[in-house]
Amino acid sequence: MSNKQLNSTNGQIDQTYIEKYVKSEDLKFLVDNALDYAIITGFMQKAHSNHSNGFFQIRPFTLLPTPFPRKLFDQAKAVQMAMNILYFRVSWDYKFLMDSHKDVIKTNSFIRKLCELMTQVWGEGVKQKKSVLLQRADYLAGVYDGGLKLKQVEVNNISAGSAGMTIRITKLHRNLLSKIGLDSESIDKHHPENDAIRSQDMAMIQAWIEFDDPKAVVLFIVEDPNEVNMDQRDAEYSLEDMSNDKIVVVLMSLEECSFRLSLSERFELMLDNKKKVAVVYFRAGYIPSHYPTNETWEARLIIERSIAIKCPCIGLQLANTKKVQQKLSEPEVLEYFLSDMPYLIDEIRKTFAKMWGLENNDQTTEIAIQDAIVNPNNYVLKPQWEGGGGNIFGDELAMKLKTMSADERAAFILMEKIPAIVQRNYLVHPLQTVCKENLISELGIYGSLFGNGETKEVYANLTTGYLLRSKYASSNEGGLSMGTAVMDTPFLY
Repeated sequence: MSNKQLNSTNGQIDQTYIEKYVKSEDLKFLVDNALDYAIITGFMQKAHSNHSNGFFQIRPFTLLPTPFPRKLFDQAKAVQMAMNILYFRVSWDYKFLMDSHKDVIKTNSFIRKLCELMTQVWGEGVKQKKSVLLQRADYLAGVYDGGLKLKQVEVNNISAGSAGMTIRITKLHRNLLSKIGLDSESIDKHHPENDAIRSQDMAMIQAWIEFDDPKAVVLFIVEDPNEVNMDQRDAEYSLEDMSNDKIVVVLMSLEECSFRLSLSERFELMLDNKKKVAVVYFRAGYIPSHYPTNETWEARLIIERSIAIKCPCIGLQLANTKKVQQKLSEPEVLEYFLSDMPYLIDEIRKTFAKMWGLENNDQTTEIAIQDAIVNPNNYVLKPQWEGGGGNIFGDELAMKLKTMSADERAAFILMEKIPAIVQRNYLVHPLQTVCKENLISELGIYGSLFGNGETKEVYANLTTGYLLRSKYASSNEGGLSMGTAVMDTPFLY
């Protein structure tokens, strides 16, 4: 096909727009444009290789935005600031967090270690009462008898990634929508703008300013400064750019922190005994493998005991577990945390999927367990695991519930498997043929908050952008880092 805009059909634009606007002969033109745009704009990642320096490939993505219900997209955005406040308050409620995890820690050594760390820090007195929340709440569009409903999959309060890359895929898709013939008014109507990472960085910049030391650095805790997806680099460069290079960002693993960080007599967090650290941003530290030695746990303790402003603080990381997500769905819990904001409670509760804690031996729990054993495809069994993967489905779920001890069972939550809407779109993978597939799309809404946990005062609270990830409808897991999902954006209808 010649290098010109495609001819579009006239008429109303709806969720079938891909079938109406894109024919098989158009694909090569669109894919060539998409690949070139991805390369030019840096929609890339390092190749998975031991010799990855200098070798890059495009990130997998959908060729065009995937249809997503406008009503549910707007609902997810509207509730995000309330979600920020909810989790901020949970993160500073020591008793609630300890009570929530008292059964989990019997068999989950990682959560037990985090609880012990928080207990030690709170026992001696929290030195820094201000904290930053950078959150992404993830949802599916569920198909129920009463119609489509927005249902929450999980809430991410540590290393809520891809904010930089989602801006790039948004621009790429807007470019391709113009290529298939949509005018700017139609694009603006159906394809929302996205400024996720710059808005996220505003909270960290405000925290850095509040620390009141222009020479203090911002520390990013990462797995590896040269990791494959480079996601933390987006946040680093954006932070430097937005601060006009006043902020110096340092990237270190917890292992490096173990010998480069120390505390001054005033509990200042010192880097190499020379520079103060104003803000610590955890892009790692959410799974056991990030703490390979006792020294790495000591490094985390030093950070938590300091007056550096944390993102997240240890309380917010413990608020990030599946157990807390399940506890928040129980009666009167939202009322406890949002008693002064009752108008927010119903809006949040509407998004909750059905969840059951498995630590109790009551009739309600037993009925849910037995139904899950008989009908395992209607449920998901979730451990306290972050970073993608770990969920248990189908026959394995049924067998797990049959064979686990009571203590082992308490470390999991049981959740309804959300019957998600299925759409069709083309998938673009490096070095693979582009093909059309049945997809399920998961919508993430970013939020940021900066506040004082002791006084509950909120200095800034924002809804900051979105991420859409799409996976094969036949796949249970849908993580970008796991390679089971691709980046996408919503076409609202």
